[in-house]
Amino acid sequence: MEEKLANYVTFISGINPTRAKKQYDEEIIYYEQNDFNNDYNHLDGFEISEEFSEFGKQTLQEGDVVISNLQQKAAIVGKSNAGKVISLNFTKVDFTNKQLDKNYFLYLFNSNKSVQREKERAQQGYINQKISTKDLNELVVPIVSIEQQKKIGAAYSRMLKLQGELQQYSTKLDQFAIEIFEKTIKGR
Repeated sequence: MEEKLANYVTFISGINPTRAKKQYDEEIIYYEQNDFNNDYNHLDGFEISEEFSEFGKQTLQEGDVVISNLQQKAAIVGKSNAGKVISLNFTKVDFTNKQLDKNYFLYLFNSNKSVQREKERAQQGYINQKISTKDLNELVVPIVSIEQQKKIGAAYSRMLKLQGELQQYSTKLDQFAIEIFEKTIKGR
């Protein structure tokens, strides 16, 4: 069965940092692309213990789903990014009912081939590659039973976590090898 995403979720756009700076005296800590990359790769770092301002629906909580408008990928917010505020570069996904598993949504939005084709069609004609909220609502996705969604979503989440760990290992191996090469050249 296929249905529009609008039947399961609503999309919340981020705030304009320039306008927010003019309207609010307090400092706003924004969710940034590096934060998204850490969440996407399941690299949940230190826990933030600071107090944050409440900006309503644009304030992230651990477990929220957020879309990077630049990368057109979705991730689940980790504990280190809870309390941060999304800017216009991000869209928060609010699940309106329990009929769509969050990890299954990640699989659909990030990897499902038919959804990828729909996203590409929606981006045609735009200079920046952001998909409008209207177009996001119109995306048609395959819906399976919630039990199947949870199985697929859990496997997809484990795959992303493993990919993130492999990326970390690759980076460390590269750094280690370069350090050895440099020491060898210097004769140490």
